[in-house]
Amino acid sequence: MVGIVDVAAAAGVSPTTVSHVLNNRGRIAEETRIKVLKAASQLGYQANVHAQQLVTRRSRIIAIQMPDLGDTPGPSLPHSAYFLELINGAAAAADSSGYALVVSPSGGKANVLNGFAIDGAIIVDPHGEEPVFRTDVPMVTIGVALHETREVLTVDNDHAGATRTVLDHFAEQGRRRPALVADRTRRSYVKDVLTGYRSWAAEHGAPERIVTVGSLDRAAVDEAFTELLAAPVDAVYTSSDDLALALLDAASRAGVRVPQELAIASAVDDRSLALTSPQISATNLFPFRTGETAAELLIERLESGPGAFPTRLMPTEFVARASSTPR
Repeated sequence: MVGIVDVAAAAGVSPTTVSHVLNNRGRIAEETRIKVLKAASQLGYQANVHAQQLVTRRSRIIAIQMPDLGDTPGPSLPHSAYFLELINGAAAAADSSGYALVVSPSGGKANVLNGFAIDGAIIVDPHGEEPVFRTDVPMVTIGVALHETREVLTVDNDHAGATRTVLDHFAEQGRRRPALVADRTRRSYVKDVLTGYRSWAAEHGAPERIVTVGSLDRAAVDEAFTELLAAPVDAVYTSSDDLALALLDAASRAGVRVPQELAIASAVDDRSLALTSPQISATNLFPFRTGETAAELLIERLESGPGAFPTRLMPTEFVARASSTPR
């Protein structure tokens, strides 16, 4: 196996110089750095990860912790393609920078991150009171923590602005009585959706019709749907793709035609929404790019140290499908 001594001999430098180049330490002339890297590449040198960890006191491992959706007791992973895409994006960015990514479920113990020598963590949709906020691990949140107990870096979408875009879309179709159906979690993006809905309703003189759903059980969804019909409403924006699917099913069973009698759109897009009849309109949050950006921001913080890292605001795109098109 090729070692540092072999690389040093091929490059005509000392093993210490090779070590400094490979670990990005010390002041090395650019010509020397290129010579060492070229020799290492030609010899097929592979660094001893464990040795590097001992020298740098870093594991080159970052974690991504999933949110608590309140539907499963104890540690769990969400059943959603959105979160899978977040993980895939973060994993791609970590791999390209030479880091490993581990996935931590919601409800996990905070000491796991410290116990496994994690360099940093990405916290998805935090409410700000998770135990991990009491650790000293460098952190990036996807979504703004509602009750931050420490300074963190943030990647977020303009959920309030996206909500206003959808409500404007409803209005353009002549729908003047839109409702919002939201889950009861304390996730930051749900709060932003509520803010966007309320500000739009106030500006347009529309009555607020907000219905919260504690679970996706058929009885709970049917109760929420009955409340919507009694309002009455002509359009519904849901805080999640699962809620949009559940409401479409409830409408079908109640004999309410979508979109003729009721338009439906979701605040989160998913492939499943394009497989229904009618297909469901939704806001694309670009989860792969969001996860990728969060990992890049965290790694930048780990490599560069503390500094000014402004919130990264990710784009959104409303995808209009048959569930909200003209009657």
